[in-house]
Amino acid sequence: MSEILAEDAATAKPQVPLSARLTLGSTLLAVLISVIWGTNPTALKIVLRSFPPIGSAGLRFVLAAAGVVLWCRLAGVRLWPRRSETPWLLGNACFFVLQIATFTLGVNWGTASHSIVLLNTYPLFVVVLAHLFIPGDRATAWKLAGVGAAFAGIVSLFAGEWGAWQGTQLRGDVIQMISAFILGLEIIYMKLIVDRVGPERVVFWQMAVGAAVFLVYSLTREGLAAHLARGEIRVDSLLALGYQGLVIGTFCFTVWISLLRRHRASAIAVFGFIGPVVGVILGTLALSEPFTPTLGVSAALVALGVALANLG
Repeated sequence: MSEILAEDAATAKPQVPLSARLTLGSTLLAVLISVIWGTNPTALKIVLRSFPPIGSAGLRFVLAAAGVVLWCRLAGVRLWPRRSETPWLLGNACFFVLQIATFTLGVNWGTASHSIVLLNTYPLFVVVLAHLFIPGDRATAWKLAGVGAAFAGIVSLFAGEWGAWQGTQLRGDVIQMISAFILGLEIIYMKLIVDRVGPERVVFWQMAVGAAVFLVYSLTREGLAAHLARGEIRVDSLLALGYQGLVIGTFCFTVWISLLRRHRASAIAVFGFIGPVVGVILGTLALSEPFTPTLGVSAALVALGVALANLG
């Protein structure tokens, strides 16, 4: 992992994005990160029991930014950007704020299960956008077959629920699809800038800007201060907030961007199809629901899709 996370001394110089084939270590890290991200909507639902939606995002990014600061102090990595890096970091922060805002509102208005499946359609957008904008990251037949198989697995999980989309659920699902598209754009953008900016700085500044924007909005529009003053905060919500901030925000984002720096954006993004299966399994365990044959078929299709995509 230390090799993957090491900062290149030449990050300030524009370079052609790296496209190394996935190693076993990178593959295992990508799977781990995707599994953890699959728990995010469930964790957010628990956080929303005690915190307003946008305010919860601001608070978890404060924790995430603090975690990155500690990480960089221990690793001896600087966080203050060079002048040439500032425009790239601001652009990435804008994508990040829009994506997290739409994701949070989508989960708030919809359900965790719908949110995880719809958000994780983003690899479809990444494969298409990478083909158009990243040299050497072509949409091969194997990659398209893998994406198709994985997406079929996702659809199979929810084939019986399409008719239930209405009201706030429909609003949440539409917002979540927009979030998936923005996430696809953000991944392509990050792939193009991580050879100019160190991954730790990318993570820190998107978290710092996100925290500032979301907290200001929540304090002025959601009444976050009054909400916190009432003290009606559940222990499980606090634990879930810490998990989102430190594990998902600090660890996952830093490792994910480091992987994105070394490998093809489409190859890394395809692991996102693991998230919905993890999310559904987590919901099944939490709600004591049976493990259905449909879920087994879906998991198999997702695994097949990831394997096929990495052959390309």
